[in-house]
Amino acid sequence: MNDKLENFIRDNKKQFDEFEPPADLWGSIEKGLDQIQKNAPRKERVVKLSVLLKIAAGIVIVLGAALFLLPEKDSAPDIVEINPKMAKQEFQYASLIEEKRNQLKQLEAKDPGLYREFLSELKVIDDSYQKLKRELTDSPNQEETVKAMILNMKIQIEVLNQQLEIIREVNKVKKGHNNGLRDI
Repeated sequence: MNDKLENFIRDNKKQFDEFEPPADLWGSIEKGLDQIQKNAPRKERVVKLSVLLKIAAGIVIVLGAALFLLPEKDSAPDIVEINPKMAKQEFQYASLIEEKRNQLKQLEAKDPGLYREFLSELKVIDDSYQKLKRELTDSPNQEETVKAMILNMKIQIEVLNQQLEIIREVNKVKKGHNNGLRDI
């Protein structure tokens, strides 16, 4: 069969070379293809809702796992890294403050008004401490900020000592007042 085709081409070569295609043949073919594409109905891609839901569920699971498994970055630097000596002081002062606050809490049942007043004074100082703690991360001089935090804790202890002393004095006065009434 290949021999017949080759023989035919060889015998009729002159006739093949005789006719040249028109110069704008490819241009008209391209126009025709463009027309066919414009008139052909477009196939729209249909994605099933169940497939989208599966993809969304997968994304939610991956994000949830990432949030759960990734360690939470501590926003404030550890004071031990800044100055270990000051960190020890801070721990001691924090323990002392907690102890004195517990002593003060005993006043709540006896004199709730005085207790609330004492707490409001302490809240102002504690808010200042919390602000310093938040600023520690961005502070250009973290050691000075830690010193300010420790000074704040010393002030809290001093205020707590004064409040506890006021309570002792009030209790003495009440006790003396009650003893004076018994003698009458």
